[in-house]
Amino acid sequence: MDFASMCEIGQKENNNDFIGISEDLHCACFAVADGKNNAAASEIIINSVLNDFKSSAEITTTSIPNFFENAQKELRKEVTCRDPNLDCSMAVLMTNGEMAVWGHIGDCRIYLLREDLLYEITPDHSAAYAAYEAGDIRYPKIRRRRERHTLFRHFGAEDAFRPEISLPTLIKPGDSFLLCSDGFWEQIHERQIEKTQRKSKSASDWLARMQTIIQKNGSKHKYTRIKDDMSAITIKL
Repeated sequence: MDFASMCEIGQKENNNDFIGISEDLHCACFAVADGKNNAAASEIIINSVLNDFKSSAEITTTSIPNFFENAQKELRKEVTCRDPNLDCSMAVLMTNGEMAVWGHIGDCRIYLLREDLLYEITPDHSAAYAAYEAGDIRYPKIRRRRERHTLFRHFGAEDAFRPEISLPTLIKPGDSFLLCSDGFWEQIHERQIEKTQRKSKSASDWLARMQTIIQKNGSKHKYTRIKDDMSAITIKL
């Protein structure tokens, strides 16, 4: 299993993103989180997920849901004890190279590429994505909408905690995954994700090619003038 990762601060004082990777003998867990207002939130939920993975390291239908539930409990402890505003997005993927299961909440995304094409992209839980689903905008325009940061599902608040979990999926040779925060995907087009994956020879090569494009797009303010924190994990199977 070949993978690479990055976590880069944007224009804010603190980096509110956090990533986590843990490998067992037969399985691996990858996670990306984006704390909207607090750097501690993403670290809390990522550490909770990794601790749960290290305790089980098995792909089951309840693995990811349990990870999310436990992470929410850990975060709610902090909400009541320290900070009332710990809203956070997260994407988690577990795979043993033969099967994979994933889950997400908020606007952290998971991309599955198969046969060099985008096969699946997790839906954002945002007002901008709702506008796309309603037919008001085309999919690439999501990254330009101000409402992309308006989330109706996220960690933190009890009434907004509704994660979305995939069914266990059979992995095919050559499959690739990208997990990333919104600061990453909003600066690169879907076709560029496909193209860089097709040309890459490794997970680190793929990530580096996308970072080069993101830097160019960002310098030209192609999609947004604001540089958000960026996190990503690339996986080639």
